[in-house]
Amino acid sequence: MRQEKSILILTSHFGEGHIQTAQTIANEFRAKGYSQVHVCDLYGEAYPAIHSLAQNLLKKGFSKFGAPFYKAFYYGTDKLSSRGLSYFYQHLGKKRLMELANVYHPSLIITTFPLHAGPYLRSTLTIPTYTIITDYCAHPLWVHPKIEKYYVASEYVKNTLISYGVNDHQILVSGIPIRSNFQHLQPNTKHEFNLNKNKKTVTIMGGGLGLIPNLEPLLNSLSQNKKIQVAVVCGKNNVLRKHLNECATNWNKNIVILGYVPKIEKLLSMTDCLVTKSGALSLTEAASLKLPIILFKPTPGQELENANYFLQQSAALTYKNKEELLDNINKCLFDEKIRNRLSNQIYSLYNKHACPSIAVDILTHQKGNKTIRKRRV
Repeated sequence: MRQEKSILILTSHFGEGHIQTAQTIANEFRAKGYSQVHVCDLYGEAYPAIHSLAQNLLKKGFSKFGAPFYKAFYYGTDKLSSRGLSYFYQHLGKKRLMELANVYHPSLIITTFPLHAGPYLRSTLTIPTYTIITDYCAHPLWVHPKIEKYYVASEYVKNTLISYGVNDHQILVSGIPIRSNFQHLQPNTKHEFNLNKNKKTVTIMGGGLGLIPNLEPLLNSLSQNKKIQVAVVCGKNNVLRKHLNECATNWNKNIVILGYVPKIEKLLSMTDCLVTKSGALSLTEAASLKLPIILFKPTPGQELENANYFLQQSAALTYKNKEELLDNINKCLFDEKIRNRLSNQIYSLYNKHACPSIAVDILTHQKGNKTIRKRRV
C-alpha cells in the first residue's frame, strides 16, 4: 500500500505574514488531497520563553525608540551573514526539528521564515527544504546552500538572491500566496462593520499587532469630513483599541474603531482607500483587490524595503506630514485619474496563481528528484 506523503511547514510568529502564508500553502496541499500537512512554529516550540521575550522586543522595535535598534539588527545581520552567521543560525531549533521529523516523518519541508535548521535535514535525513520568501525583498539570512528552491514575489527579489549566489534555476517568481477568501468574496453590506454604504471608506490598519503611529491628530481631522467614514483596525492591540474608543467621544460618528477582524477581506472589499504599514501580506491582499494604498512611514528593515519597492513601482503613495497624508487620502478617494493609476499599478504586482503554482512546482520537483534517484540506482 502506498504511503501518503507527509509535509512539514515551518514558520514563526514574528509577524502575521509568516503564519498566514504557512496556513495558506498548507490548505492548498490539503485541497490537493494531502491530509498529512503539519504547520509548526519552530522557534516558538523550541524556545518558548525566549520567543515570548522576542515578541515583546518586536513590538518595541516598531516604536519610536525601538526602531533604531531594529534597524541595526536588520542591516547589521545583513553584513554579518557573509561571515558565517547563517551557518550558526542553522543550529537554532535543530533539536526540536529532529523531534518533529521523528514524529511526522516528512517527505519534504517548506519554510516561510528564515529557518536554517530545515535545510540541515537535507544532509542528515535527505529531506528536501523549499522556502517561500514572504517579503518584496530578500535578506541574506533567507539563503542556505541546502535549500532546493525559493519562491519569491518579484523579479527584483529573484535578482537579489542571484546576487547572493543562488542559481537561477532554483528560483521561481511565484508571487506571495494569500488566503483564498480574497478570490471568493461574497456579497455583503457595510452594516456588518457599522459603516454607511453611501460614504467613501478609508481603512487604517497596522498589521496583526495593531501598531499604528500617532493616530489621534489624523482622526481628529478625518472626523470633520462628512463625505467619508474611517474604519480603524487595531488588530490584537487592545490597549490601542481602548484608548481610541475613549478618544472617539470627541469625534463624529464617522470614525469606527475595530479590534481584530478575522475576515479582513470583507472589510477591504468595502474600502476605497487603505492606509497601512508595509507588511508584505497586507500589500499583496490590497493588490488582489486593486486597492489604492497609502503607506505609513516604514520602520527600517523589511518594512522599509517593501515600501520602497511599491513606491518605485508607482503602486502606492506615502507622505511626509499629516497635511500631505490628508491630501493623498482625498486624491485616492476623489481623483479618478490618480485612483485608477494606483489601482492598475498595484494590481500589476499581484499573481492570483501564486499558491497553486508553488504547490504544483514543489510536487513536480519532488517527482523529478525521485526519478533521478531511481535512474542512479
